[in-house]
Amino acid sequence: MNRLASFSPGVCRPNSRSAPFAFVLFACTACAAPTFDFSERWETPRRGMVVSEHPLATEAGVLILEQGGNAADAAVATALALCVVYPQAGNLGGGGFAIWVPHDTGEEPTVLDFRETAPAELTAEHFVDEKGEFVPRRSLDGPLGVGVPGSPAGLFALQEEQGRLPFRKVIQPAIRLAREGFPVDPFLARALAQSRTRRRLLQGGMAGEVFYRGDKSPGAGEVLVQPQLAHALELFVERGPDVFYSGIIGQAIAESVQAEGGVLRAEDLTSYRVNSLSALVGWFRGLEILTVPPPSSGGVALLQVLSMLDGFPLDEEREAAAARAVESGNPLPPGAAALSGRALHWWVEAMRLAFADRAEHLGDPRFVEVPLYDLLSPERISRRRVSVGELANPGVLPMQVRARESNDTTHLSVLDSDGNACSLTTTLNTSFGSGFMVPGYGFLLNNEIDDFAILSGIPNTYGLIGGRANAIEGGKRPLSSMTPTVIRDGGQVVRMVLGSPGGPRIISSVIQVILRKEVYQQSLADAVGAPRLHQQWNPPYTSLEEGWDPQLIQRLRDRHHEIRVVESKMGSVQAIFCEVGGDPVGVSDPRRSGSALAER
Repeated sequence: MNRLASFSPGVCRPNSRSAPFAFVLFACTACAAPTFDFSERWETPRRGMVVSEHPLATEAGVLILEQGGNAADAAVATALALCVVYPQAGNLGGGGFAIWVPHDTGEEPTVLDFRETAPAELTAEHFVDEKGEFVPRRSLDGPLGVGVPGSPAGLFALQEEQGRLPFRKVIQPAIRLAREGFPVDPFLARALAQSRTRRRLLQGGMAGEVFYRGDKSPGAGEVLVQPQLAHALELFVERGPDVFYSGIIGQAIAESVQAEGGVLRAEDLTSYRVNSLSALVGWFRGLEILTVPPPSSGGVALLQVLSMLDGFPLDEEREAAAARAVESGNPLPPGAAALSGRALHWWVEAMRLAFADRAEHLGDPRFVEVPLYDLLSPERISRRRVSVGELANPGVLPMQVRARESNDTTHLSVLDSDGNACSLTTTLNTSFGSGFMVPGYGFLLNNEIDDFAILSGIPNTYGLIGGRANAIEGGKRPLSSMTPTVIRDGGQVVRMVLGSPGGPRIISSVIQVILRKEVYQQSLADAVGAPRLHQQWNPPYTSLEEGWDPQLIQRLRDRHHEIRVVESKMGSVQAIFCEVGGDPVGVSDPRRSGSALAER
């Protein structure tokens, strides 16, 4: 077995080769951006760091760093390894977003949008029966749910534009893992053993043959070999991403989807383009927040919430909560945050307002007008903040339209020893995507069409809201909650790299880790591991993970919040924190089975 198997003025200028457009953004806080002297180069980290949701993928990224690669090389190597070892979400058949932040004040941060697109012939009518009733499973299981994959083009573009090493070297760890096999981890073993997953994959063409022996799922520790996937990765090296769009793999995608009743055509694949965008920029407590613009809602919501909270007296509430704990004779244990019910009320209401805006205004800006200037203007943020009273307000912006979004995505964060950072989130949508595998090439296709607001007024699994801005149109990208983010200190030095899977809970997970680290001074491990809450406007109740202080829960209820404590886990944050010139600290969320690893 090989080694691998052992807020200030900002500008957002999308630059799409297929459909160029531009908009100007004035983000996102009431205070002005600090002014820094960039005449001296700041110290860089002593070592690079990779954090992902699978130890073997993390190891692949670190191996590339040790071979002279930078953060882009390592991020792509990690993402490609996740295609092999984390098939629930790692993929060649899905899409995502990456933000690249170079440690060079002469270069601007860049966002790559390689989100999937809707086939040209797909309409909402494909998802209703002869009685005109919506059939949810059509957008989740099988070929109608498949959007044009963006991952091959996006990962290749990131490495080609920002990496140092030949692509052949960067992809080799993934090829070896697929060709030689890897031991199945308990997380994957449990996922494959679930009855619904088994049923979907056994019906998904080649997927059953790849993941099961007969109908028996692999146990933890069994070696999973994927020669067809290895072949697809080798073709990727030889012929580049075109093989997935105009080449033989693209032909196989189109033919297999059509044979099963889908409408994705060869022309949909050949017309796909990666969009290169400027990062959304905002400020929070003197820190520069760099994140992703639409068609992801994550960056907008993140900046809205942080900007609203920046105007509340968070420090005073923290100090008062700590003092009350001491006076009561029960001082806070080491690593705990001094949280108050009032501060949590502000968190919840800021999230509620941001998700209400998401529902009404956000979509693919190539197809709809997205009022970013207004949504992130200091004047509007101030009005929203003032609207937050002392009690819960679930009646904000009542709407009746809904859309789905999955919890199964994967995120990775990389910081190299030169100070370059890459934060990358990718997804198949639901776990194992559509369950449909491309014959002969061993990778699963997404069911990302389910992220559109397919029909108005239709109840859904996740309760997420979407309006006309996120309706299906050919070539359009569905709205996402992916929130890959990089935070910089003064002097443009990277301080934090983070992101998460989790559907709409991505946004709330990233927000809470930032708040706990920067406002409540928790260690990164404590901030990532702490229990989370989630509020997405509709449904009106606020979900809490187990582990919250019962007194804090009661204080929220006293403010008329409807609270539901849930057994499920929220997100899986993969984060790096680094003091200037110091060793980076990496934390992979204990909610899943990932790892953080520094260069040796």
